[in-house]
Amino acid sequence: MTEPMSKPIRAAFKEWAVICRALASGRQDVILRKGGIVEPGGEFHADHIEFLLLPTFLHQSPESIVPEARDLLVDIDADRPPEGTIVFRHLARVRESLRVRSLDELAAFRNRHVWSDAVVAERFHRWKDELHVLVVDVAPLASPVTVPWHESYGGCKSWVELQDDVPLNLTMSAS
Repeated sequence: MTEPMSKPIRAAFKEWAVICRALASGRQDVILRKGGIVEPGGEFHADHIEFLLLPTFLHQSPESIVPEARDLLVDIDADRPPEGTIVFRHLARVRESLRVRSLDELAAFRNRHVWSDAVVAERFHRWKDELHVLVVDVAPLASPVTVPWHESYGGCKSWVELQDDVPLNLTMSAS
């Protein structure tokens, strides 16, 4: 069953472009997050239930994802928007939000993401031993939406409050 959506949104979530590809292609359905350096207290908070995926190109590398997902990096720079812009292609909806406090518990999500075990362990052990897990559904926008880059979008943070509403026209599976 699907439900049509046509409403504006201002929330965007910054994530590596390769992870956005994995989410969009169904090869991943979880987001693991510790928190960005400039987030309050350096800790992640699940502030939004629906958000646009904002692909980033810093920090991702072949070694950061499992070998069987490295094909997702092929032509990744083709997804890079023109200087001074952001291009949104997908909307995510959170189905479940959890806090995982043990590596054993986190191991249950191994087949649901493409990050390497080393990246997951590093994120888990940074500051304190835990990660936030967002289980998400991802849907393509009817067509890509390009907006101007604003300096407030920069920095190591998960959430971006957009300067203007981004209109949505898509069909997403109902949960």
